[in-house]
Amino acid sequence: MIFVVDDDARIRTAAAEALREAGYEVSDFGSGLEALEALRLDTPLRLIVSDVQMPDMNGPAFIREALRLRPDLTVHYMSGDIGETPFEQLAPWPLLAKPFTANSLVKAVAQSLA
Repeated sequence: MIFVVDDDARIRTAAAEALREAGYEVSDFGSGLEALEALRLDTPLRLIVSDVQMPDMNGPAFIREALRLRPDLTVHYMSGDIGETPFEQLAPWPLLAKPFTANSLVKAVAQSLA
């Protein structure tokens, strides 16, 4: 299972659909808070693909909490603008720059899961 977390519904839906078409099982969420609720249900999960800039809880804060709950997770960030987020807060996880193609997303996910 892969979680796609992005507050922009267009990006979230397109990313989730691209991954489903590539054969992945995907759940998508509009916020880190929504995704954390699903994590607490002990959903089998291999990877989180998360936006960096989101309202209420930014990507790094969400990922810190997700890893506290499930330290075995792998993460891949996606963002068009990391804003004032220090790049060091994203480490050690890779960042896929928006806009991206479905192909580049699928390739990035495959690399993260390898």
